[in-house]
Amino acid sequence: MYREISWAVPADPYILEELSSYDGWQTAKNLSINTGFSHQWTGQRCKVFVEHGLAKRHETEPAYRITERGKKVVAGEIASDSLD
Repeated sequence: MYREISWAVPADPYILEELSSYDGWQTAKNLSINTGFSHQWTGQRCKVFVEHGLAKRHETEPAYRITERGKKVVAGEIASDSLD
C-alpha cells in the first residue's frame, strides 16, 4: 500500500487493519497498544486517514472509526491508485 500511495507510510496497513478489527470507536492509545506503534504516531496517521476518507473522527472525543471506504481498502477492494 505505502509504495503505491504518495501519502502512505509502512505502518498504515497495520493501523488500518487494527482500526477495522472493531466496529466501535478506537483511540490512538488503544491502537498503539495493539499495533506497537506510539499513540502519537497512530494519532497522526488516523488524521491522515480522515483526510482521505478511510476513517472518521468522533465529534467530541479523540477517537476514530474506520469508514466503509477504509474497510474496502483493507479488504483489497479499492485500487491503490484511486487513493492518491
